[in-house]
Amino acid sequence: MSRSMKALVTAEGNTAVVSHVLLPEPGPNEIRVKVHAVALNPVDGIFVAHPPAGPKGRVVGSDIAGTVEKVGNQVSQWKVGDRVAGFLQGANTATDRPGGFAEYALLEEDLSIRVPERVSLEEAATYPVCSLTAAEALFINLQINSPFPSPFSFPPIKNDHVPSILIYSGTTSVGLFAISLAKLLKTPSGQPYRVFATASPKNRTKLLNLGAEAVFDYRSPTWPKELRALSGGIDYALDCISEDESVARISQTFGPAGGKIVILLKGTWNKEGIRPDVIPVYQVAWSGLGYEIEYMGATLPVSPSWRSFTVAFNKFLSEAAVQGHDTFPIPPNPVRLMEGGLERIVPDGFGLLGQGKVADRKAPEGLRPVSAEKLVYII
Repeated sequence: MSRSMKALVTAEGNTAVVSHVLLPEPGPNEIRVKVHAVALNPVDGIFVAHPPAGPKGRVVGSDIAGTVEKVGNQVSQWKVGDRVAGFLQGANTATDRPGGFAEYALLEEDLSIRVPERVSLEEAATYPVCSLTAAEALFINLQINSPFPSPFSFPPIKNDHVPSILIYSGTTSVGLFAISLAKLLKTPSGQPYRVFATASPKNRTKLLNLGAEAVFDYRSPTWPKELRALSGGIDYALDCISEDESVARISQTFGPAGGKIVILLKGTWNKEGIRPDVIPVYQVAWSGLGYEIEYMGATLPVSPSWRSFTVAFNKFLSEAAVQGHDTFPIPPNPVRLMEGGLERIVPDGFGLLGQGKVADRKAPEGLRPVSAEKLVYII
């Protein structure tokens, strides 16, 4: 077997190029994955255009799916040929750990997701970063008890109260997974949580079919008032865009007790107009990997409990395959299969996702904008 492989790596000029790099060797508790599909996240392109300090030539990319090609000498959960998905840091920090946009990638065995037979590897690649982000928001930062065993436990809700959850920008990857996860929640008396979302009118039916009780047009100036009237006041909120007036407008939907909004970006949203009893809480998925990470100008400390949560959540997803079920307990993002493999990720994929605000995205010539879907490339 060749000792080199093709990979998308950082390069001079704040871009990335396809190059040959050394084939990674798995450590004792790692598996080497023959990558079949990669899914793009906005952060992948952002940290190519705005790289952290460190040498060029580092492999970029986060979400991958493929088959196990080699296992470390202490690995017990995986064997060669198993179908697997997972995510890596993708050159978004100053450490030298490589990302996943390559012919082969390394995953830690307990941070990997087993893929059920009826789920394609292209679909499986949509899960790792964004499904975990949604789960961390709901079941750690918003302090909702998860529908699976977790290292985090919170006081139960009152038996006679049916909580309401708002997923702002429900057609993002995180938003789609958050709606699906929220629909698994029930009160102690067995009543389902109420789930609301915002989206453009063209995607309203899609989110209703996914399980949202009502979907509001985020462009309407009256949607916060309408949502508060319908829900009686939101209890929990996840802002999947975190731009401009989004946090302030979401804060107006809460009930009299206030609450927390999980936000996924820093510095892109206005702080004016936010209700004083509603607290924005910043979150990134990388905390679930168990490393100290430099991210967006801040250092995220090692968090063993967050890593344990990632293990628990991936086990929740993987149990479908272990128990012989054909699909995951929550549906994948709709896949938009892109052409050209590694060579077209930068001009097409990163071009579509942009390098900043969603509102500033401009599709490259000949490509339609991204809407309620995940960009996936076959490697």
